[in-house]
Amino acid sequence: MDIYRYARYDYTFDDCSYVWQIPTADRCKWVKSTADCSTDSIFQYTEILFCTFHTSNMALFSFGLILMILWLLYLFLILGTTADNFFRCRCFCPSLAVIANVMRLSENIAGVTILAFGNGAPDIFTSIVSGSEEGIIMFTELIGAGVFVTTIIAGSIAVAKPFRANLKFLMRDACFYILSVCWISYVVRDQTIHLWEACSFVLCYALFIAVVVIMQTYDNREASLKNIAIATELKRANVRNNLESTEEVKKTEDTDRPKGLYREFLYDVNPIDEEDWTSANWIFKFILIIRAPVMFLLQLFIPLVNPTAAKNGWSKLLNCFQLCVTPTLALFLLNVWHRHIGPVPILPIFLVLGTAIGVTVFLITHVDRVPKYHNVFAFAGFLAAMLTVYLIAGEVMAVLQCVGYAFSISDAMLGITFLAWGNSVGDMISNIAIARQGFPRMGYAACFGGPMFNTLLGLGLTYGIAAGQQPDKRTNMRISDMAPGCFAFLLCSLLATIIYLNTTGAVVRKSYGYLLYSVGVERAILDQERGIPWENNVAWFSE
Repeated sequence: MDIYRYARYDYTFDDCSYVWQIPTADRCKWVKSTADCSTDSIFQYTEILFCTFHTSNMALFSFGLILMILWLLYLFLILGTTADNFFRCRCFCPSLAVIANVMRLSENIAGVTILAFGNGAPDIFTSIVSGSEEGIIMFTELIGAGVFVTTIIAGSIAVAKPFRANLKFLMRDACFYILSVCWISYVVRDQTIHLWEACSFVLCYALFIAVVVIMQTYDNREASLKNIAIATELKRANVRNNLESTEEVKKTEDTDRPKGLYREFLYDVNPIDEEDWTSANWIFKFILIIRAPVMFLLQLFIPLVNPTAAKNGWSKLLNCFQLCVTPTLALFLLNVWHRHIGPVPILPIFLVLGTAIGVTVFLITHVDRVPKYHNVFAFAGFLAAMLTVYLIAGEVMAVLQCVGYAFSISDAMLGITFLAWGNSVGDMISNIAIARQGFPRMGYAACFGGPMFNTLLGLGLTYGIAAGQQPDKRTNMRISDMAPGCFAFLLCSLLATIIYLNTTGAVVRKSYGYLLYSVGVERAILDQERGIPWENNVAWFSE
């Protein structure tokens, strides 16, 4: 395999960043024929950049690169605002509450299973989208994101809202994370993953869930023996009363919703809320305008079940339309629309069945009465929202790779920096917001449970699928020389947490946040020193 050493980093011929070592006239053809340059995204951004905006004309190429960066910023806007405002608040959380109630799941079990999967969907989908062929990106992205979350985000929570942690639960989460990281580092040392090793990653998380459930059961029994259960129920009753009051206020606020089949439909698909528009300044009005097309599509195709909304979110015409088209749209999101069931294409089957179900529901339901089976839409909305995140995550991954290749950034550096930080932006916003709202323990716990969930399931599912497709039930993965450093800093942050909080009696102070900041900043500095200097990143700068 050809290796080219450039700017203190080794590039292999099958790395798309090698494109700058190809003669200018042959670069477009080389990009089209190199597997590392192709993605599963809607558009082949690298091919568009190097073939449409030819490198022979650097002014044209620079213009194309600027367009790519602007599109990338727009995608981050969609993930940062739409994901947090729509998926977590309007779809994921209300739908999860309904699903947990229907399946009779306790709050603790629902939180560490369904809710964890919902919040970690972007990272999991990004890992699956990258595939085992892009392992050097996916692997360093997951480990790099773990360092970012356990240092910068956890430190920000400590600085924003000091609190006293539950040392028992903290030790459980941190120790499980350390054991998981050690096991992963042992498995990938030979850059080969067997099917049973990939399955062990998933089993590790299953074991963690089992321990959480056992500890919760034990704590509940202890509380009952100590006659604390009554006080707990009273507290929960007060919380429920407060929630009910909040629900009544929200439902009262929703009395402006118009009546009638078509007026209700237009109101529900309106991408810009009137109250948000009147209260926003010109900057946020601009953001509301540019994200309006995406918000319109999300509200048009993703069902919403919200117990706090009027009629629990039931909108007859909109929900029936979603029954007709959303299953067919899911085929395109999963890229299976061209498959066949026997001799019959799958696309018309889903379209006919969806239309039949939608028309039937339209005929047997009423505009002003919520149907008994309305909770089924919660499952459909949850799945549709996850598929949408899957699509956006794939586009972000593809554009980041394209921009990285344009700046001659290797796969390893891409994973450890841009992809790791980008996929952690949503977690940072939500975790810090939760902490500032008076729930620092919840946001802090997510800094350990979230990355562990993403890493174990991301690696386990991706390489389990890849290994299962091979005759010898194993697959290879590329590990960069940055991986040991990532592991070291991740373990350092976790050990620093254990030592500090055991010393202070589980009191999370601002000094703890500054300690974690120092670990995260030091890692970023070392990444830059081991990576590529900025003035050498642009390989075409001297052309």
